[in-house]
Amino acid sequence: MRICAISSHSCGFRALFWCVFLVGFLPPSGAAALEPEAELRETRDAIQDLERSQEERQAALQELEGLLADAARGTEASRRELRELAQARSRQETVVADQEDRVEAARERLEDERRAAARLVRDQWQRERHPGRIDGQSGGGRHQAVFAARIRDAREEALEVLRDRIEALETARENLERERAVLAEQEEQARAAVADLEREEARQRQAMAELEVAIEDESLELERLQRNAETLEAVIEEVEARSAARAEAPDDSAPAQPDVAFSELEGELPRPADGRVVRSFNDSRGSRLRSRWRGTVLDVENGAAVRAVHYGRVVYADWMQGYGFLVIVDHGERYLTLYSNVEEILVAEGDRVGAGEQMAVAGEGSEAIAPGLYFEIRHNGGPLNPEGWWPSQ
Repeated sequence: MRICAISSHSCGFRALFWCVFLVGFLPPSGAAALEPEAELRETRDAIQDLERSQEERQAALQELEGLLADAARGTEASRRELRELAQARSRQETVVADQEDRVEAARERLEDERRAAARLVRDQWQRERHPGRIDGQSGGGRHQAVFAARIRDAREEALEVLRDRIEALETARENLERERAVLAEQEEQARAAVADLEREEARQRQAMAELEVAIEDESLELERLQRNAETLEAVIEEVEARSAARAEAPDDSAPAQPDVAFSELEGELPRPADGRVVRSFNDSRGSRLRSRWRGTVLDVENGAAVRAVHYGRVVYADWMQGYGFLVIVDHGERYLTLYSNVEEILVAEGDRVGAGEQMAVAGEGSEAIAPGLYFEIRHNGGPLNPEGWWPSQ
């Protein structure tokens, strides 16, 4: 597309040159006088059409990136809902298992009470059928009424306990059925969340594929990268302003920072995730593009944990055009670390994280953003080479 545009410009200006050149040698007839003006108008119209086309393509590209951001946020929301449902189901299954244990225990106690009641009834029946046995065993008939009363009381007590056990068992069964109904509803919600996730992921893949096709045009890609860099710079400036304000008014309730400052970790800083370097700091982003990588790209397994490299405060956790899902951590002393092109963010702005704490889940790489996990270190707003901070291999 760019080559065509340049050719159109060249042809237009070449034609304009020859028209102007011929004007000086042709007789000033009416027809000849109109030809250069017509050619000039056509050239101007062609230039305007090219400029308008470029503007329209830029607008379409920005709209496409907006759709990609919406699809990515929808995907992350579906993943979060699915994870919360899975946790709720796990808790519910624990409740159901506990209910089943209680029902089984109640059933065992009920059987014991039934056996005890059956023995009492059998003993009472035998005593009523053979009253002489009580006389012989007790030394006379004077205690028969007392024993009979005791047996009746014991039987009534056993039957009362039996009725209580039956009621408790029925209550436990009802509770168990309710818990199972809730669990079934959560399973249905989980299935719906999975379907939503699959749809959002399909939308995201389609938008990403369209974006990758669009940025094959070098002029569009260069302008897009410049715009994305300006957006990130504006966010970093805002982050540093807020950090400076917090430093002037420290929060007494905030947890104490570790003894080792970020500035002392050069050469010992851990990586945010395991993976080989596929794009190094200051590498060119394209064969003919002037833009360069301001951080390092790691080839990280999809779904791997992305961890904070040091203690700090999360100052940004959202989608950003050109960077995908992005987490920025403020480590103090005007040091920031950036983790982008992740699949899911597990922290929120304002959270404090410790060294090695998981903040995100790694996603698949994409040439439209980065072919892996993108990691930056900033100091006083400027980028530093992360590989110089890692232990030598």
